[in-house]
Amino acid sequence: MDAATLDELRTLRARAYGPSADIEQDPAALQRLRELEASRDAPDAAVPDEPSEGQAHVEPTPAEARVLPPADDGAELFAIAESSETESDMPASALPRRPRRLSSRSVALWALSVLGAAALAAGLTYSLTSAPPVDASSGATQVDTLEPDPFIEVPAGWFGAGPSSMAFEYYGLTLFESTGGYTGALGTDCFAVVATEQMPELDADTNSWSMSGTMYSGCGAGAFPATVQFVVDSNAPQQLRDRFPSDSALQFVFDGSRIGVFLAPSES
Repeated sequence: MDAATLDELRTLRARAYGPSADIEQDPAALQRLRELEASRDAPDAAVPDEPSEGQAHVEPTPAEARVLPPADDGAELFAIAESSETESDMPASALPRRPRRLSSRSVALWALSVLGAAALAAGLTYSLTSAPPVDASSGATQVDTLEPDPFIEVPAGWFGAGPSSMAFEYYGLTLFESTGGYTGALGTDCFAVVATEQMPELDADTNSWSMSGTMYSGCGAGAFPATVQFVVDSNAPQQLRDRFPSDSALQFVFDGSRIGVFLAPSES
């Protein structure tokens, strides 16, 4: 730096570190101080030990200071006087300002905030990972696939059946598309399962028709297909009991066009 630049640097440092410091109110001056400090600290911009020809040698004054990076304990930037004088020999106004350290209360609050954030993160992680998994796979084997039978007709209006409802037949059972709500199930792609012998005639009055057997129904929900499942018992059609042993668990899954039949593995 030349003499004029050093004088400018001293003036700016006095405004930054002196007893009447006001540089924080002057952004342009503060930026200029940072530029000069960076330029002075750069290796290739250091003041040479000996003045070159035609250049005056300028010794730093006691008021000169340099900005140091923040200390590890969170203290603010502070100045260190570059002088051979000791602090005891310097007037109080010329002593460098000491770092303003965080109070014990501030440190405690900061530590509590860090611990609180860590606890919250741990709680969220635990809530996402602590739910015990439930195995949704029954291990059932698909034993049949049912295609619509165009020769089966279900009276329109009977338990939600429509004029063009698809119908299926399986070992004494009739399965047909129905409207959700009529059979107690709600959703989409609904279907019902009833013993074929309980089906009314096509010309029967469906408003007054009654049945003595059991009807099963199911509807799809979102990505879950419509499903009906039950255990084969003494109420099942004889054909179904001849096909599957007593207490066999059957599941019928409707994909909107076909029905898959699944047999659960024996518990014995």
